[in-house]
Amino acid sequence: MILIKTLLAGFLGATLIMADISGIVTDTNAIPIAGATVQLEKGGQTATTNADGSFTLSGITGIISSQNNLLSPHKFSATIQNGVLCLNITKKIAVMVTTFDLTGKALSVIKVNLDAGTHSLVLPQRSNGIYLYDIKSGNSEVVLRDNFLSEMSHKTTMANQRFESTGLAKQAKVADAINDVIAITKTGYLNYQGIVMNSDSSGMTIKLVASAGTVTDTDGNVYQTVKIGTQIWMAENLKTTRYNNGLSIPLISDSVAWSNLKASGFCWYNNDSVNNKNTFGALYDWYTVQTGNLAPNGWHVPTDSEWIVLTNYLGGISIAGGVLKEAGLLHWSSPNTGAKNTTGFSALPGGYRGATGPFTDIGNYGVWWSSTAYNSLYAWYRNMGYDGANVTPTYYDYYNDGFSVRCVKNN
Repeated sequence: MILIKTLLAGFLGATLIMADISGIVTDTNAIPIAGATVQLEKGGQTATTNADGSFTLSGITGIISSQNNLLSPHKFSATIQNGVLCLNITKKIAVMVTTFDLTGKALSVIKVNLDAGTHSLVLPQRSNGIYLYDIKSGNSEVVLRDNFLSEMSHKTTMANQRFESTGLAKQAKVADAINDVIAITKTGYLNYQGIVMNSDSSGMTIKLVASAGTVTDTDGNVYQTVKIGTQIWMAENLKTTRYNNGLSIPLISDSVAWSNLKASGFCWYNNDSVNNKNTFGALYDWYTVQTGNLAPNGWHVPTDSEWIVLTNYLGGISIAGGVLKEAGLLHWSSPNTGAKNTTGFSALPGGYRGATGPFTDIGNYGVWWSSTAYNSLYAWYRNMGYDGANVTPTYYDYYNDGFSVRCVKNN
Protein backbone atom coordinates (compact mmCIF):
# COMPACT_ATOMS: atom_id res chain seq x y z
CA MET A 1 0.00 0.00 0.00
CA ILE A 2 1.28 3.46 -0.88
CA LEU A 3 -0.04 6.55 0.87
CA ILE A 4 1.14 9.75 -0.80
CA LYS A 5 0.87 12.89 1.26
CA THR A 6 2.08 16.29 0.09
CA LEU A 7 3.18 17.19 3.59
CA LEU A 8 6.28 19.10 2.72
CA ALA A 9 5.10 22.03 0.65
CA GLY A 10 8.04 24.10 1.82
CA PHE A 11 10.61 21.39 1.07
CA LEU A 12 11.36 22.69 -2.43
CA GLY A 13 8.18 20.99 -3.65
CA ALA A 14 9.15 17.60 -2.23
CA THR A 15 6.58 14.83 -1.85
CA LEU A 16 6.73 12.36 1.03
CA ILE A 17 6.13 8.74 0.12
CA MET A 18 4.74 6.58 2.92
CA ALA A 19 5.16 2.96 1.80
CA ASP A 20 3.91 -0.08 3.67
CA ILE A 21 5.66 -3.27 2.57
CA SER A 22 3.10 -6.03 2.84
CA GLY A 23 2.72 -9.63 1.77
CA ILE A 24 2.03 -13.22 2.73
CA VAL A 25 4.42 -15.95 3.88
CA THR A 26 3.52 -19.54 3.05
CA ASP A 27 5.19 -22.92 2.78
CA THR A 28 5.88 -24.54 -0.58
CA ASN A 29 2.32 -25.95 -0.59
CA ALA A 30 0.86 -22.43 -0.26
CA ILE A 31 -0.20 -23.04 3.35
CA PRO A 32 0.10 -19.80 5.37
CA ILE A 33 2.85 -19.64 8.01
CA ALA A 34 2.00 -17.78 11.20
CA GLY A 35 4.56 -16.43 13.67
CA ALA A 36 7.40 -15.88 11.18
CA THR A 37 9.67 -12.90 11.87
CA VAL A 38 9.95 -10.40 9.02
CA GLN A 39 12.62 -7.70 9.12
CA LEU A 40 14.22 -5.07 6.93
CA GLU A 41 17.96 -5.32 7.56
CA LYS A 42 18.90 -1.68 7.00
CA GLY A 43 15.62 -0.05 7.95
CA GLY A 44 15.21 -2.15 11.09
CA GLN A 45 11.41 -2.45 10.84
CA THR A 46 10.07 -5.80 12.03
CA ALA A 47 6.75 -7.63 11.93
CA THR A 48 5.35 -11.05 12.78
CA THR A 49 3.13 -12.89 10.33
CA ASN A 50 -0.52 -13.30 11.27
CA ALA A 51 -2.58 -16.50 11.27
CA ASP A 52 -3.17 -16.10 7.53
CA GLY A 53 0.57 -15.56 6.91
CA SER A 54 0.14 -11.85 6.21
CA PHE A 55 2.52 -9.13 7.37
CA THR A 56 2.97 -5.39 7.03
CA LEU A 57 6.14 -3.40 7.59
CA SER A 58 4.89 0.13 8.21
CA GLY A 59 6.57 3.49 8.02
CA ILE A 60 8.97 2.92 5.14
CA THR A 61 9.59 6.41 3.80
CA GLY A 62 11.14 7.92 0.76
CA ILE A 63 11.28 11.41 -0.69
CA ILE A 64 10.63 12.31 -4.30
CA SER A 65 11.30 15.94 -5.23
CA SER A 66 9.76 18.13 -7.88
CA GLN A 67 11.87 20.19 -10.23
CA ASN A 68 13.32 23.46 -8.97
CA ASN A 69 15.68 25.72 -10.87
CA LEU A 70 17.22 27.63 -7.97
CA LEU A 71 21.00 27.76 -8.04
CA SER A 72 22.70 26.50 -4.89
CA PRO A 73 26.10 28.00 -4.07
CA HIS A 74 26.21 26.46 -0.60
CA LYS A 75 26.95 22.73 -0.53
CA PHE A 76 26.74 20.59 2.59
CA SER A 77 26.25 16.97 3.64
CA ALA A 78 24.28 15.67 6.60
CA THR A 79 23.71 12.37 8.40
CA ILE A 80 21.98 11.32 11.62
CA GLN A 81 23.37 8.75 14.04
CA ASN A 82 22.23 8.02 17.59
CA GLY A 83 20.21 11.24 17.82
CA VAL A 84 23.06 13.44 16.64
CA LEU A 85 22.96 15.41 13.40
CA CYS A 86 26.39 15.57 11.75
CA LEU A 87 26.92 18.40 9.24
CA ASN A 88 29.80 19.08 6.90
CA ILE A 89 29.69 22.71 5.69
CA THR A 90 31.84 24.08 2.85
CA LYS A 91 31.62 27.74 3.95
CA LYS A 92 30.27 29.85 6.81
CA ILE A 93 26.49 29.82 6.57
CA ALA A 94 23.26 29.86 8.60
CA VAL A 95 21.62 26.46 9.01
CA MET A 96 18.02 25.78 10.01
CA VAL A 97 16.81 22.35 11.15
CA THR A 98 13.05 21.78 11.35
CA THR A 99 11.65 18.60 12.88
CA PHE A 100 8.38 17.20 11.47
CA ASP A 101 6.23 14.26 12.43
CA LEU A 102 4.58 12.14 9.75
CA THR A 103 1.40 14.23 9.77
CA GLY A 104 3.46 17.16 8.54
CA LYS A 105 3.34 19.01 11.86
CA ALA A 106 6.46 21.04 12.67
CA LEU A 107 7.66 20.09 16.15
CA SER A 108 10.77 22.21 16.61
CA VAL A 109 13.18 24.55 14.83
CA ILE A 110 16.91 24.97 15.41
CA LYS A 111 18.76 27.93 13.86
CA VAL A 112 22.54 28.14 14.05
CA ASN A 113 25.37 30.00 12.32
CA LEU A 114 28.18 27.59 11.48
CA ASP A 115 31.68 28.02 10.16
CA ALA A 116 33.04 25.80 7.41
CA GLY A 117 33.89 22.33 8.72
CA THR A 118 32.23 19.42 10.52
CA HIS A 119 29.67 20.03 13.25
CA SER A 120 27.47 17.90 15.51
CA LEU A 121 24.04 18.99 16.76
CA VAL A 122 22.08 17.03 19.37
CA LEU A 123 18.50 16.66 18.16
CA PRO A 124 15.48 17.02 20.46
CA GLN A 125 14.57 13.64 21.95
CA ARG A 126 11.14 12.35 20.93
CA SER A 127 8.86 9.47 21.78
CA ASN A 128 9.02 6.31 19.67
CA GLY A 129 8.26 6.89 16.01
CA ILE A 130 9.57 8.20 12.71
CA TYR A 131 10.53 11.86 12.28
CA LEU A 132 11.66 13.96 9.35
CA TYR A 133 14.36 16.62 9.61
CA ASP A 134 14.45 19.38 7.00
CA ILE A 135 17.98 20.82 6.98
CA LYS A 136 18.39 24.06 5.01
CA SER A 137 21.52 26.02 4.21
CA GLY A 138 21.04 28.77 1.67
CA ASN A 139 19.24 27.18 -1.27
CA SER A 140 20.50 23.68 -0.46
CA GLU A 141 18.22 21.32 1.39
CA VAL A 142 18.41 17.78 2.72
CA VAL A 143 15.58 15.72 4.25
CA LEU A 144 16.58 12.94 6.64
CA ARG A 145 14.45 10.34 8.34
CA ASP A 146 15.14 9.28 11.92
CA ASN A 147 13.50 6.11 13.21
CA PHE A 148 13.06 5.86 16.99
CA LEU A 149 12.37 2.15 17.53
CA SER A 150 12.37 1.90 21.32
CA GLU A 151 13.38 3.69 24.48
CA MET A 152 16.38 1.40 24.84
CA SER A 153 17.47 1.42 21.23
CA HIS A 154 17.60 4.57 19.20
CA LYS A 155 18.23 2.91 15.90
CA THR A 156 18.60 5.29 13.00
CA THR A 157 17.88 4.51 9.41
CA MET A 158 18.63 7.16 6.89
CA ALA A 159 16.56 7.49 3.76
CA ASN A 160 18.11 10.75 2.76
CA GLN A 161 17.72 12.44 -0.56
CA ARG A 162 19.82 15.52 -1.34
CA PHE A 163 17.68 18.35 -2.66
CA GLU A 164 20.40 20.57 -4.03
CA SER A 165 18.91 22.42 -6.95
CA THR A 166 21.48 21.17 -9.45
CA GLY A 167 20.20 17.60 -8.98
CA LEU A 168 16.48 18.22 -8.69
CA ALA A 169 15.64 17.43 -12.29
CA LYS A 170 17.19 13.98 -11.94
CA GLN A 171 15.62 13.42 -8.51
CA ALA A 172 12.18 14.11 -9.98
CA LYS A 173 12.47 10.85 -11.94
CA VAL A 174 13.27 8.65 -8.94
CA ALA A 175 10.83 5.72 -8.82
CA ASP A 176 12.24 3.38 -6.18
CA ALA A 177 12.15 4.74 -2.64
CA ILE A 178 13.22 1.49 -0.97
CA ASN A 179 16.46 -0.45 -1.39
CA ASP A 180 16.77 -2.92 1.44
CA VAL A 181 17.03 -6.61 2.25
CA ILE A 182 13.97 -8.34 3.65
CA ALA A 183 14.79 -11.32 5.90
CA ILE A 184 12.30 -13.90 7.15
CA THR A 185 12.95 -16.51 9.81
CA LYS A 186 10.78 -19.21 11.34
CA THR A 187 11.75 -22.29 13.32
CA GLY A 188 11.45 -25.36 11.14
CA TYR A 189 12.07 -23.48 7.90
CA LEU A 190 15.11 -22.28 5.98
CA ASN A 191 15.98 -18.61 6.41
CA TYR A 192 14.89 -16.34 3.56
CA GLN A 193 16.55 -13.20 2.19
CA GLY A 194 15.58 -11.03 -0.77
CA ILE A 195 15.97 -7.49 -2.05
CA VAL A 196 13.09 -5.02 -1.78
CA MET A 197 13.55 -2.07 -4.14
CA ASN A 198 10.13 -1.04 -5.38
CA SER A 199 8.23 1.21 -2.99
CA ASP A 200 4.98 -0.29 -4.31
CA SER A 201 5.70 -3.64 -2.73
CA SER A 202 2.25 -4.68 -1.57
CA GLY A 203 0.97 -8.18 -2.13
CA MET A 204 4.28 -10.03 -2.31
CA THR A 205 4.17 -13.78 -1.68
CA ILE A 206 7.18 -15.44 -0.09
CA LYS A 207 7.47 -19.21 0.21
CA LEU A 208 9.61 -20.79 2.92
CA VAL A 209 11.15 -24.22 2.43
CA ALA A 210 10.96 -26.72 5.29
CA SER A 211 14.26 -27.37 7.06
CA ALA A 212 15.65 -30.87 7.54
CA GLY A 213 17.36 -29.76 10.74
CA THR A 214 20.88 -28.50 11.33
CA VAL A 215 24.41 -29.91 11.43
CA THR A 216 27.42 -28.52 13.28
CA ASP A 217 31.03 -28.74 12.09
CA THR A 218 34.19 -29.09 14.17
CA ASP A 219 34.57 -25.30 14.45
CA GLY A 220 31.06 -24.99 15.85
CA ASN A 221 29.51 -23.51 12.69
CA VAL A 222 25.83 -24.49 12.43
CA TYR A 223 24.37 -25.17 8.98
CA GLN A 224 20.77 -25.42 7.87
CA THR A 225 19.92 -28.54 5.87
CA VAL A 226 17.26 -29.48 3.36
CA LYS A 227 15.81 -32.73 2.03
CA ILE A 228 15.75 -33.04 -1.76
CA GLY A 229 14.34 -36.33 -2.97
CA THR A 230 15.98 -39.09 -0.92
CA GLN A 231 19.03 -36.98 -0.04
CA ILE A 232 19.65 -34.48 2.76
CA TRP A 233 22.03 -31.67 1.79
CA MET A 234 23.56 -28.72 3.55
CA ALA A 235 21.77 -25.55 2.49
CA GLU A 236 24.98 -23.55 2.97
CA ASN A 237 28.58 -23.80 1.81
CA LEU A 238 31.07 -25.42 4.18
CA LYS A 239 33.33 -23.04 6.13
CA THR A 240 35.20 -25.23 8.60
CA THR A 241 38.91 -24.66 9.21
CA ARG A 242 39.39 -28.08 10.83
CA TYR A 243 38.84 -31.68 9.86
CA ASN A 244 36.27 -33.74 11.74
CA ASN A 245 39.15 -35.30 13.70
CA GLY A 246 40.07 -31.87 15.08
CA LEU A 247 43.22 -31.30 13.03
CA SER A 248 43.62 -27.91 11.37
CA ILE A 249 43.44 -27.50 7.60
CA PRO A 250 46.35 -25.35 6.37
CA LEU A 251 45.23 -21.83 5.46
CA ILE A 252 47.01 -20.86 2.23
CA SER A 253 46.81 -17.13 1.48
CA ASP A 254 49.87 -16.60 -0.71
CA SER A 255 49.29 -17.13 -4.44
CA VAL A 256 52.67 -18.73 -5.08
CA ALA A 257 52.20 -21.13 -2.20
CA TRP A 258 48.75 -22.02 -3.51
CA SER A 259 50.04 -22.65 -7.02
CA ASN A 260 52.60 -25.11 -5.61
CA LEU A 261 50.06 -27.01 -3.48
CA LYS A 262 50.24 -30.77 -3.63
CA ALA A 263 48.59 -31.28 -0.25
CA SER A 264 45.57 -30.08 1.74
CA GLY A 265 44.75 -26.38 1.87
CA PHE A 266 41.91 -23.89 2.05
CA CYS A 267 41.35 -20.14 1.76
CA TRP A 268 38.70 -17.44 1.80
CA TYR A 269 37.83 -15.65 -1.44
CA ASN A 270 40.26 -12.71 -1.84
CA ASN A 271 41.70 -13.80 1.53
CA ASP A 272 38.79 -11.89 3.09
CA SER A 273 37.07 -13.92 5.79
CA VAL A 274 35.22 -10.90 7.20
CA ASN A 275 33.13 -10.32 4.09
CA ASN A 276 33.08 -13.77 2.51
CA LYS A 277 33.17 -16.49 5.16
CA ASN A 278 29.60 -16.41 6.48
CA THR A 279 27.96 -15.91 3.10
CA PHE A 280 30.06 -17.93 0.66
CA GLY A 281 32.02 -20.29 2.91
CA ALA A 282 35.59 -21.44 2.28
CA LEU A 283 37.38 -22.59 -0.86
CA TYR A 284 39.12 -25.98 -0.54
CA ASP A 285 41.51 -27.82 -2.83
CA TRP A 286 40.69 -31.40 -3.76
CA TYR A 287 43.52 -32.81 -1.65
CA THR A 288 41.49 -31.65 1.36
CA VAL A 289 38.35 -33.34 0.02
CA GLN A 290 40.34 -36.52 -0.67
CA THR A 291 41.18 -37.01 3.01
CA GLY A 292 37.60 -38.06 3.73
CA ASN A 293 37.69 -36.03 6.95
CA LEU A 294 36.40 -32.67 5.72
CA ALA A 295 32.66 -33.09 6.34
CA PRO A 296 31.08 -33.11 9.81
CA ASN A 297 30.66 -36.54 11.39
CA GLY A 298 27.73 -38.36 9.80
CA TRP A 299 28.15 -36.38 6.58
CA HIS A 300 30.41 -36.54 3.54
CA VAL A 301 31.40 -34.64 0.41
CA PRO A 302 29.09 -35.96 -2.33
CA THR A 303 30.37 -38.36 -4.94
CA ASP A 304 29.89 -37.66 -8.62
CA SER A 305 27.10 -40.26 -8.59
CA GLU A 306 25.30 -38.41 -5.80
CA TRP A 307 25.44 -35.17 -7.79
CA ILE A 308 23.89 -37.10 -10.69
CA VAL A 309 21.10 -38.37 -8.42
CA LEU A 310 20.37 -34.80 -7.34
CA THR A 311 20.25 -33.30 -10.82
CA ASN A 312 18.23 -36.18 -12.26
CA TYR A 313 15.64 -35.78 -9.49
CA LEU A 314 15.34 -32.09 -10.43
CA GLY A 315 14.75 -32.76 -14.11
CA GLY A 316 18.27 -32.99 -15.53
CA ILE A 317 21.38 -30.86 -15.74
CA SER A 318 19.85 -28.33 -18.18
CA ILE A 319 17.28 -27.05 -15.65
CA ALA A 320 18.47 -28.23 -12.22
CA GLY A 321 20.49 -25.07 -11.62
CA GLY A 322 17.34 -22.99 -11.73
CA VAL A 323 15.78 -24.82 -8.80
CA LEU A 324 19.08 -24.95 -6.90
CA LYS A 325 20.28 -21.34 -7.26
CA GLU A 326 19.28 -18.66 -4.77
CA ALA A 327 16.70 -16.48 -6.51
CA GLY A 328 17.09 -12.75 -7.08
CA LEU A 329 20.16 -10.54 -7.27
CA LEU A 330 21.16 -10.28 -3.60
CA HIS A 331 24.30 -12.34 -4.31
CA TRP A 332 24.06 -13.40 -7.97
CA SER A 333 24.89 -11.11 -10.89
CA SER A 334 22.11 -10.21 -13.33
CA PRO A 335 20.23 -11.85 -14.94
CA ASN A 336 20.58 -14.96 -12.69
CA THR A 337 18.82 -16.96 -15.38
CA GLY A 338 16.14 -19.40 -14.30
CA ALA A 339 16.82 -19.05 -10.56
CA LYS A 340 13.84 -20.19 -8.46
CA ASN A 341 15.42 -21.92 -5.43
CA THR A 342 12.30 -24.04 -4.97
CA THR A 343 14.48 -26.69 -3.29
CA GLY A 344 15.95 -24.39 -0.64
CA PHE A 345 19.46 -25.48 -1.68
CA SER A 346 20.33 -21.79 -2.14
CA ALA A 347 23.37 -22.27 -4.39
CA LEU A 348 25.57 -19.16 -4.17
CA PRO A 349 28.17 -17.70 -6.55
CA GLY A 350 31.22 -18.03 -4.32
CA GLY A 351 33.65 -17.93 -7.24
CA TYR A 352 36.82 -20.00 -7.12
CA ARG A 353 40.59 -19.90 -6.83
CA GLY A 354 42.54 -21.06 -9.85
CA ALA A 355 45.40 -23.55 -9.63
CA THR A 356 47.92 -20.73 -10.16
CA GLY A 357 46.49 -18.68 -7.29
CA PRO A 358 44.12 -15.97 -8.63
CA PHE A 359 40.57 -15.50 -7.34
CA THR A 360 37.81 -15.01 -9.89
CA ASP A 361 34.08 -14.88 -10.63
CA ILE A 362 32.49 -14.28 -7.23
CA GLY A 363 28.92 -13.22 -7.98
CA ASN A 364 29.02 -14.93 -11.37
CA TYR A 365 29.71 -18.61 -10.75
CA GLY A 366 29.53 -21.19 -8.02
CA VAL A 367 31.75 -24.30 -8.21
CA TRP A 368 31.44 -27.35 -5.93
CA TRP A 369 33.72 -30.37 -5.58
CA SER A 370 32.66 -33.97 -5.69
CA SER A 371 34.76 -36.59 -3.91
CA THR A 372 35.28 -38.58 -7.11
CA ALA A 373 38.61 -38.44 -8.95
CA TYR A 374 38.66 -38.45 -12.73
CA ASN A 375 42.36 -39.32 -13.04
CA SER A 376 45.63 -38.52 -11.30
CA LEU A 377 45.28 -34.79 -12.06
CA TYR A 378 41.58 -33.98 -12.20
CA ALA A 379 38.44 -34.59 -10.11
CA TRP A 380 34.74 -34.24 -10.90
CA TYR A 381 32.91 -31.09 -9.82
CA ARG A 382 29.76 -29.08 -10.62
CA ASN A 383 29.34 -25.43 -11.56
CA MET A 384 26.39 -23.06 -11.93
CA GLY A 385 26.40 -19.60 -13.47
CA TYR A 386 24.50 -16.33 -13.46
CA ASP A 387 23.68 -16.69 -17.17
CA GLY A 388 22.14 -20.16 -17.26
CA ALA A 389 19.90 -22.64 -15.43
CA ASN A 390 22.14 -25.65 -15.93
CA VAL A 391 24.33 -27.63 -13.54
CA THR A 392 27.46 -28.49 -15.48
CA PRO A 393 29.45 -31.65 -14.60
CA THR A 394 33.14 -31.04 -15.30
CA TYR A 395 36.47 -32.70 -14.50
CA TYR A 396 39.29 -30.78 -16.19
CA ASP A 397 40.42 -28.52 -13.33
CA TYR A 398 43.35 -29.49 -11.14
CA TYR A 399 43.41 -30.94 -7.65
CA ASN A 400 44.75 -27.63 -6.30
CA ASP A 401 41.92 -25.49 -7.65
CA GLY A 402 39.93 -23.93 -4.82
CA PHE A 403 36.20 -24.70 -4.95
CA SER A 404 33.23 -24.55 -2.59
CA VAL A 405 31.93 -27.67 -0.82
CA ARG A 406 28.40 -28.79 0.02
CA CYS A 407 28.01 -31.90 2.14
CA VAL A 408 25.36 -34.61 2.00
CA LYS A 409 24.18 -36.71 4.94
CA ASN A 410 25.23 -40.36 5.21
CA ASN A 411 22.48 -42.87 4.49
